[in-house]
Amino acid sequence: MNFKIVVVDDDDVDRYLVQRALAASSLEAELIEYQAGDLFVQAVTDPNRRLAEMGSTPPPILVLLDVNMPRMSGFDVLRILEKEVKENDLVVVTMYSSSDYAQDRADAEKYSFVKDFLVKPITAEKLEHLANSIFGVCH
Repeated sequence: MNFKIVVVDDDDVDRYLVQRALAASSLEAELIEYQAGDLFVQAVTDPNRRLAEMGSTPPPILVLLDVNMPRMSGFDVLRILEKEVKENDLVVVTMYSSSDYAQDRADAEKYSFVKDFLVKPITAEKLEHLANSIFGVCH
């Protein structure tokens, strides 16, 4: 199954680790990166930009969304996505963070399109497990 992984993270190293994890995994996915929540929101809310940057849906899109970012936090992004994401968009969000606060997990669970909460760093095993549990793509 072909799908897209969108990583939204202000940290260059963490985005690089997602690149490396995807390369080391057995997944056949395209990686799209945004270094700020507001840039991702602009791409999602502008239909022309969304089509140009992420393509039409399907294929499904798995968003790895950092919790703590300047300008716009992951939770700010979720509030906007709640209004923008339609049930048939096949957009699935996984929050990820360097911290494992119970309150962050609880806040993320309030959104029906948030399927998981991972602690950094992202590894090939975490990506494969996530993709398999959401899309059923791994053998």
